[in-house]
Amino acid sequence: LCPREMMFWFYCPIKLPGMLGFAYPPNLHQFYPLMRLAEADLHEEQWRSSYVYITAKTLYTTPENPGNRPGWHSAGFLTDDINYIWCDANPTIFWEGGPVRFSTDHNVALAEMDDVAESDPAGHRVYPVKHLLRLDQSVLHKVATDVRPGIRTFVKISVSTERYALTGNSINHGLAADWKSEARQAERNCPRGAL
Repeated sequence: LCPREMMFWFYCPIKLPGMLGFAYPPNLHQFYPLMRLAEADLHEEQWRSSYVYITAKTLYTTPENPGNRPGWHSAGFLTDDINYIWCDANPTIFWEGGPVRFSTDHNVALAEMDDVAESDPAGHRVYPVKHLLRLDQSVLHKVATDVRPGIRTFVKISVSTERYALTGNSINHGLAADWKSEARQAERNCPRGAL
């Protein structure tokens, strides 16, 4: 994949439960190979019964603006959602320490994640760019801190049994998803709303 267009698609729905194929805006077609890999990784029934969303960002990134959420966190915190991520520069940093139980309070959990991951630099790992990685809520990660300024593409494919229906999420007009949006929370960036 060699994206060339600056873009910012955020949790755009590309599949609804029961759909066999995808419905996505034409300029997201370039990410079809990643969508197929995610589909092949999951059990057929899990895929068929889920919503699938794509986040695709091609942005100019700098150390001050790395393009993704800073700090240690987990994708799909307190959910069973599966997320697949791919980037072509400034790879994500992962913490591969042992299993840890975190508070169910989002703000407390973020501080706990920061403490545990920062206290164990030997557990930090970076995978090569242009590889699709599977994450669940147990995978702690953060955006690279030694960002080289330049264009970076980041793609996330999110698979969930829940609708991501927050104001600000991208709308797929070809899919005609007609759900009502909820207000985005100031304290938690959960794409599906309050948990």
